[in-house]
Amino acid sequence: MICPNCRETVGRRERHGHRCSRCGRTFALDPKSEPGRLHDLKFRELVAKGTGGRLRITVEQLYWLNERRLYGFPGPKAHRRHLVVGTLVTAGALVAGSFARGADVWLFAAGLGAVVAVREFHAAWRLRAGAPFRPRLSEVGFQYQVINRWREVYGGLPTGLIEQPPAGPTVGTVEARAVVLCEVPAVAGFLRANNFAERHRVLLADELAQVPAALPVAVLRDLSLAALARTMVIRSALPGRRVVDCGLAPRAVLEPARAVRLRDFSKPRLPTALAAAPGWQRLTDREREWLTAGFRSPLITVPPPKLLALAEKAVERAVAAPARAVETAAETLRRAERIGFLSWPETARTRPPDGAR
Repeated sequence: MICPNCRETVGRRERHGHRCSRCGRTFALDPKSEPGRLHDLKFRELVAKGTGGRLRITVEQLYWLNERRLYGFPGPKAHRRHLVVGTLVTAGALVAGSFARGADVWLFAAGLGAVVAVREFHAAWRLRAGAPFRPRLSEVGFQYQVINRWREVYGGLPTGLIEQPPAGPTVGTVEARAVVLCEVPAVAGFLRANNFAERHRVLLADELAQVPAALPVAVLRDLSLAALARTMVIRSALPGRRVVDCGLAPRAVLEPARAVRLRDFSKPRLPTALAAAPGWQRLTDREREWLTAGFRSPLITVPPPKLLALAEKAVERAVAAPARAVETAAETLRRAERIGFLSWPETARTRPPDGAR
């Protein structure tokens, strides 16, 4: 590990008690003892990556950035590698077990091989296709063991990292052109911390009751059955209004996308109203099966720069004029016939005079 103070490489025995034996100064995080596997330089690097030098991010967003870093989103090659290693180690353990009669060394080798094989097969099981994302550290543990430790050593958080984002509906001084309804408090707090409403001339609402009249609405939501059903409730509560669903789509988070895919093993029931909705019918069979199996993807797990871009795109979709359907030639002709366009009036037929041809 590199000491964040003297920038010298120090071994594990040279940094006992979070103190560098070379410079004698204290550091906050040790990757070998903290479950988040962070040291001070990596912590600052992660904050800089999340903020991009211009944003303000929350502790919860930093937690998910670190979980994404720990997971690494390995592909099928890693899954096959763990399977091959586990199989070879199992074969070696069986061979060692056959020679273990009265020999402690062979018995020890067989036991060690069995332990390694179990670990490899467990890793392969975790990396199987369609497996849910499993965080290595809880949000509470990250708060107490990483954030509180950092504040204890340095007296405050790095620039750009905030712990308590602003709450409550944003009331701008400029007339709003749309409403962004986000019932995910963590995401709404992130947008407020970056003055999203003021910069884009929108009203940022936390709940449906805060949505004013006569403005188009962009809905930011998580990806789950409950979130999709909630969007339908919002649409029905705002009849005659332009309501644009700008949440995550299943196709955007399915493999091989580098997205956090959690799973509720209780398998929530599909609401009847959602099952009959046109939007649900437009999903593919794979997307519907994924959702009904209890999978979900929280919006807060999206990296902050991408989350901000998603919110900006939501505003653009909300304020854009609805696309007008292209009229075919046959429809144009029928509409013209209904209004009498370019048609001669019919006159009563009279008998021609005598001698006329």
